[in-house]
Amino acid sequence: MENAPCLPCFITPTISNSIRNKREQPPREPENIDRDIEWEVEKIVKSEVIAYTRKIHEHTKRMGDLRHFVKCKGCSEDENTWEPPEGLDNAQELVEEFHKENMEMPGRAEVE
Repeated sequence: MENAPCLPCFITPTISNSIRNKREQPPREPENIDRDIEWEVEKIVKSEVIAYTRKIHEHTKRMGDLRHFVKCKGCSEDENTWEPPEGLDNAQELVEEFHKENMEMPGRAEVE
């Protein structure tokens, strides 16, 4: 018996019907703002700095990117997403309020 070649296996995440049925209300339709589709931010849950290294001309430089874990209006908690600061330009008041209430969470100053 000849061995079959190994092929890459991709696992696609699915949302079960039980999770979909827990939704309090159907998700809101995204808004079309300047030809860009956006959902309205309900709250900022947390923030993190994603650290990585980049090699530049034989030198290794440590870098970091700020991300906010965001809950959008009309979406369930399991649909929260990590967003970069530039993705939250229309929610700056919520970002500022989040950092005032959560001084221990990283902000822009930690990555600049």
